[in-house]
Amino acid sequence: MEEKSLKQYAKEAKRRLKSGFWQNYRAEIEERKKKAVLEGIAISKVVEYCKQDCHNKIKTDVYALDDEDFYNRVKELLDTYGEVDDIIGRLVDESVFNDMPYDKRQKYMFDLSNRYLIALERYRKENALISIL
Repeated sequence: MEEKSLKQYAKEAKRRLKSGFWQNYRAEIEERKKKAVLEGIAISKVVEYCKQDCHNKIKTDVYALDDEDFYNRVKELLDTYGEVDDIIGRLVDESVFNDMPYDKRQKYMFDLSNRYLIALERYRKENALISIL
């Protein structure tokens, strides 16, 4: 796996600052805290979830533009079919995948599976919070 340079990390951080990422994050935490208080959920669990979600968003910054869309696709598949064995195959964008050389296909599948695992973790945590209600 290719390591990022300090310059790349700085560019990503600058992009997050310019896009208002941290302001949105702060507002989202405050909103979720208020909901948690109203619904009787432990605030510490909500804050911990938000921190992990933020970490995941930063970790997958290269996909920031379509990260929420990807999660929604995963969520829809999990709601419909559950955790099936061929979920990665169902998530593959065939139009992109078929035009790639072999080595790029491998990287694409590796990245896709990592994104799926992050989305699955988020899905499980959100469902756990919902079940508390």
